[in-house]
Amino acid sequence: MISDNVSNLAWLDSLQGSGIRPGLGRMRALLRALKHPEKAVPGIIVAGTNGKGSTSATLASILQQSGYRTALYTSPHLVDLRERWLIDGEPIDAESLDRAISRLQIASSKASILPTYFEALTLLAFIAFSDAQCDVAVLEVGMGGRLDATNVVRPLAALITPIGLDHTEYLGNTIRKIAREKAGVIHRGAIVLTSNEDPAIVEVIRRRAAQFDCPFHLVTGTHPTPLQGEFQGQNVALAVRAAEELRSRFPAITSESIERGVAATRWRGRLERFRRDGREIWVDGCHNAHAALAIAPFIDANLARPRLLVFGIMADKDIAGVVGTLFPRFDAIVTTEPYPPRSVPSEDLARIAGTMGIPVIDEPDPNRALQLALQHEIRCVFVGGSLYLAGAAIAFLER
Repeated sequence: MISDNVSNLAWLDSLQGSGIRPGLGRMRALLRALKHPEKAVPGIIVAGTNGKGSTSATLASILQQSGYRTALYTSPHLVDLRERWLIDGEPIDAESLDRAISRLQIASSKASILPTYFEALTLLAFIAFSDAQCDVAVLEVGMGGRLDATNVVRPLAALITPIGLDHTEYLGNTIRKIAREKAGVIHRGAIVLTSNEDPAIVEVIRRRAAQFDCPFHLVTGTHPTPLQGEFQGQNVALAVRAAEELRSRFPAITSESIERGVAATRWRGRLERFRRDGREIWVDGCHNAHAALAIAPFIDANLARPRLLVFGIMADKDIAGVVGTLFPRFDAIVTTEPYPPRSVPSEDLARIAGTMGIPVIDEPDPNRALQLALQHEIRCVFVGGSLYLAGAAIAFLER
């Protein structure tokens, strides 16, 4: 069993070099070979640029607290691969994951189709959630929507969180084009909800909903939440309104179960606070300009000066936008590389900090960068710029 487990995980890991290959043809062919596990569990899909994960986690928590066996599929994982597939709030067990990989491997061989890494992870979600006989699955879209691997379901509800410029090389270089890609998750029969405020984005989503005769809800305002950051109130409000609209399908949802679900929500690596040796350490993914702008007021209001930033970012992000927002808010910076070779070289980031007149230490290795931060005279530390770096920080701080 152990050797099978290792070989199955090795097969999955071998797909990591497959890159991004837009299109749903491989997904549909493999789902046919697997006898359509995506149809076994009713699905809710969550698209957008930022806030997808916390919105998904909140809605899943509400459904679970309402008594439904609830699956949650998100990406990326922070520490352990199994975090991507939660069933009633717990990561999938190793044996169930192993069985799911075996089934996918056999189907891939029979169909002579090798999925991309993300496609494989998404297929594993459908297999595992079907095997676990879940009542409902909340699925976070990876990138975009229209051509994302998750968009093979016909969802009960399609939620679209705030949209910003990200992945422009794949999704388009204007906010309208990106909104059209995100709105591609809307299909006939879905309840459509969005918390976007930009009228151009709202109009794109509204039109897509009208095209398929879908009920459309523009969600405004916020909802109290244990998650840190004012912007989380908007994400939670979207999840709460979705739960309310889903009552006809899930009648056990009540005002009380909604509040229990909100209170029980946990979403790691998003303004997560640690205390170590008298230091306050905050960890957040904030991996694009939209996210950096969202957390900036929290940093200004809650992090005491002087502040130290540990920073690394992926090369395909809006580096100038993130750096321009974050760097000036800190009194010293440690630059690093969370996921080489896809990260921006730490020396390049250090050079930018230097031109801003901010004291900087260049340390490519994330663990050594974090160690340097904990040895620094500044006792308020913020780790950000990449979810990969957030994961590395959590693993480091919990060791």
